[in-house]
Amino acid sequence: MSRQRNPPGKSKTIDGYISSANASGANASDSRSSEPSVKPTATTSDITSIDKTHMYEICKEMCKEMSETILGRLDERFDAFDTKFQSVLSVQTDLQNRMVSQEQTTSALEERVEVLEAKCEDLTKYASQLQTKLLDLEARSRRHNIKIVGIKEDSEEGKPTDFVSKLIPELLGKQHFPHPVKVDRAHRSLQPKSTAGGKPRTIMARIHHFQVKEQILRLSRTQSMEYKGNKILIFPDYTNEVMSQRRAFRDVMKALRDGGVKHHLRYPARLHVYWDEEENIPEVFNDPAAAEAARSLKERSASADG
Repeated sequence: MSRQRNPPGKSKTIDGYISSANASGANASDSRSSEPSVKPTATTSDITSIDKTHMYEICKEMCKEMSETILGRLDERFDAFDTKFQSVLSVQTDLQNRMVSQEQTTSALEERVEVLEAKCEDLTKYASQLQTKLLDLEARSRRHNIKIVGIKEDSEEGKPTDFVSKLIPELLGKQHFPHPVKVDRAHRSLQPKSTAGGKPRTIMARIHHFQVKEQILRLSRTQSMEYKGNKILIFPDYTNEVMSQRRAFRDVMKALRDGGVKHHLRYPARLHVYWDEEENIPEVFNDPAAAEAARSLKERSASADG
């Protein structure tokens, strides 16, 4: 916006305007005094009226120029403010657009996450089922196996299957096994061979008939076994998971055995307790804590009755 500029040589201050007015009045007086004396002189009221009119015009001009100056400066500042405001408004619009875009992206991601969580939950259940089946298959593949501990290294002379087949009747009695036991395969555990005088590795053997394997385990629990002066132990071949589950019942089984209570630990880890041997109906426990709680309760009841 263009504004009128002050005439050159004229000050924009009030003092400047007053000085200019005084100078104009003096010039007017000089011009009047230089006029011929024939004309009549102006009265005091006429001079006062002329001075007031002149001062009014000067004040009017001064106010006009001051207003134009103030408005010009306000226009400049408003133009700068409008520029900055438009810049801020542009940034705000950009941020708003970005926020809308982010909200849309977040909403889409939340939907995808919900779908993925559902799939992950299904896959977790499926993996758990597969793991259970895998453990069951591994355990079933070992159901015919036995572990023989205490046989010195190289006693089998390179023929572990034949050696175990003849060893079983020798350890448990030929009256139970009049013929060599049918063994599918046998080998030492896959550990490094021990040095001379060290602990021998365990012999793993797969018995062809499951009933024969059960008979071997049952007889091994009721009698001591030796081979060439070394104590021999025979155990079932369980997986690590089954061994951990069965090991958890060790304390409660010891307490039951000390109390003279008949019990059996069935595969994989189910404790059958016969509180009343006459009824011969066992109470089955899958949790060692529950079995211990029941044993404690029975013991307290018996103490109270006694």
